[in-house]
Amino acid sequence: MKISKLILTFSAVLLLLGVIVLVFPKGGLKIGMLELRFPTFEELFLTEKVQYSDIDVLFDEDTSKQNLDKDDKQVKIKEDNLVKIELPQDNLHYLDKLFASLDSISINNDKVRIIHYGDSQIEGDRITSYLRLRLQNQFGGKGQGEIPLHSLSNIKNVSFEYSDNWNFYSIIDLEKHDFHRYGLMQAATIPEDENSFVKLNFAKAISGDITLYYGNHSENTQIGFVANKDTLASYSLDNEVLLSKQSCHITKPTKSLTISVKGRPELYSLDFSNGGGVYFDNVSLRGSSGYGFNKNNVDFLCRMSNMLNVKLIILQFGVNAVPQDEQTIVSSYQFYKTNLKRQVDFIKRTNPQAAIIIVGISDRSRKKGDNYETNPNIPKILAVQKQVAQECGVAFWNLFEAMGGNNSMPSWVLRDKPLANKDFTHFNDAGAKYVGEMFYKALENAYKDYKTR
Repeated sequence: MKISKLILTFSAVLLLLGVIVLVFPKGGLKIGMLELRFPTFEELFLTEKVQYSDIDVLFDEDTSKQNLDKDDKQVKIKEDNLVKIELPQDNLHYLDKLFASLDSISINNDKVRIIHYGDSQIEGDRITSYLRLRLQNQFGGKGQGEIPLHSLSNIKNVSFEYSDNWNFYSIIDLEKHDFHRYGLMQAATIPEDENSFVKLNFAKAISGDITLYYGNHSENTQIGFVANKDTLASYSLDNEVLLSKQSCHITKPTKSLTISVKGRPELYSLDFSNGGGVYFDNVSLRGSSGYGFNKNNVDFLCRMSNMLNVKLIILQFGVNAVPQDEQTIVSSYQFYKTNLKRQVDFIKRTNPQAAIIIVGISDRSRKKGDNYETNPNIPKILAVQKQVAQECGVAFWNLFEAMGGNNSMPSWVLRDKPLANKDFTHFNDAGAKYVGEMFYKALENAYKDYKTR
């Protein structure tokens, strides 16, 4: 073929590609279940290499050589790159009540409660379990803390079996019911039959104290606890209508626990808290943007918060406020600000003795040609979260900045030993430990400042 014909053919192909680029919808074309997408002109001809954040400056160890499979394995980060917790209106005393309560544990053998609410970023006890480890090593405490008796998210090391006809309620499926007593786990489990049971199966044997929180029961209601086929305890419940608790002790380590119920009480949570110390509850609300807290009964939630001595609430949401279509850019997040502010104000009202820390959204990437870049909605959500913290008078911790800032998520994903999943959104178990250490060190620095004052 002559060179002139080659040039002509190549030019025709380029012209055809240009026409397709101009007429093909930027968002792609859906034909039934098939979605077709053609690169834009910029992606074809003007794509520049996205500069990913250098996150190795964050770690004080070679992450590729760390075996982080063990739950009690601690990680190391460089403290000169720490992001501090931002206190409301620069109020240096905002966390003082929390720190004073932690100090009192060694004197009064108190139980101090911290609750970590979040979306799927903390599902399966990610991040929370590491924070629990670090704080219990420092202040004491043994046990996972509270868990719901039913959850739409995965609960680490626990699975459930139920007899027939149970009703399950959660703040993330509010459209399905008009229930309002969820408890601190934001869920409730109610048997429909007079005689029912729920069996908990544990990946690791448990022992020690357990406490069931329940309420709104009728007379002649009974609850029994069975482990290793032995009846641990059986109780006829007292006459308390709004909220009560019942405890028993597991002497022999067991991998299963059955709770039998006669009657139809509302069951809110089961608490594994042994002795004085700090207890750190993980409440993952998969798919949530942090809405629905304000649908709780105010008096009920206040009473449960006081009963469990809640001193800190962490709110970690935001990734679900990003549109699933990665090309969509939301012009204004005023709607998110309005809703988030409503939730924070409600949580303050129902937990007046607790400090609140909003954790800013983590980086989330979208595909751009062969590269990944920070989704343009992330900075907007982050700005709103910081504004809400300031306007509501609560603390704020910038996870986006702590993890490396703009275009940092690809650096967590594209490693010999990845620290985040290939959805470029969620940290994996190893990465969650480093995030946990970053937050722990930020909290520890605030605590040291309290001690020097």
